[in-house]
Amino acid sequence: MERALFIAKTKNLRYFAAPLERLYFGTEFCERLIPSTEDMRQVMEFVREQRTGFSLVTPYVTGAGLKGWQKIIEMVARELPAGEIIFNDWGMYRIIRKVSEALVPVMGRLLTKIKRGPRLMTVFDRLPPDAKSYFQGTNLTVPGYRAFLKERGITRAELDYPLQDLELGNIGAEMHLSLYIPFAYVTTTRFCLTASCDIPEMKGMIGIFPCKQECRKYTFTLDNPVMTTTLIRKGNTIFYKNEKIPAGDELRQKQVDRLVIQPEIPV
Repeated sequence: MERALFIAKTKNLRYFAAPLERLYFGTEFCERLIPSTEDMRQVMEFVREQRTGFSLVTPYVTGAGLKGWQKIIEMVARELPAGEIIFNDWGMYRIIRKVSEALVPVMGRLLTKIKRGPRLMTVFDRLPPDAKSYFQGTNLTVPGYRAFLKERGITRAELDYPLQDLELGNIGAEMHLSLYIPFAYVTTTRFCLTASCDIPEMKGMIGIFPCKQECRKYTFTLDNPVMTTTLIRKGNTIFYKNEKIPAGDELRQKQVDRLVIQPEIPV
């Protein structure tokens, strides 16, 4: 079982230690959190010194965001030509292939469709077996979709670990799976309710405001009687923490061969 560390800030390189074998760096949820050139150089130098694998994590993007992230992907192609690029936007996949055939494309967890909302757990135990199986499955169980990925050289997909567990027995040996722990995302949007949250006179105002990366300063918790766990708002995305980690044998049966450890929410 390969173990990877997922961070979004260079200061969190301090979390890297054995038995970790790979570094994930980047962001999945906002194109504005693009790493600086200096941060990328620091991370790639760290990867070379540690002789570890590297995966650049990229978000869903607009046309403008695509141009900025292309420059970062080009840096990786020059410095770590066999590195992985985890994409959460099909436009980003096209950029990966445009930049280099050597880079390894990996389908991000935003493109792996799972029933994510924790409200499901209020009724899950009362569902018939077929319904439970449906809610534990993903789009990766669809043979035509797996063929679509294989034709494009995509042989790894990223997964959250939802509260209802995962049923992955029909995926096929050609697809490798990475499981993110302990933070699972529920939903995300381009509309960021964290922007301007620290300006008292804007309390209660909702709109599109200038981004000062407040998401990297503030974390909010959300409680509701219909939820079975506390929700966490970080920027434009809602998460929850699932500390139940399957045993190694169980993971291998699910075809998971990589654990992606998030010591902090990677925003």
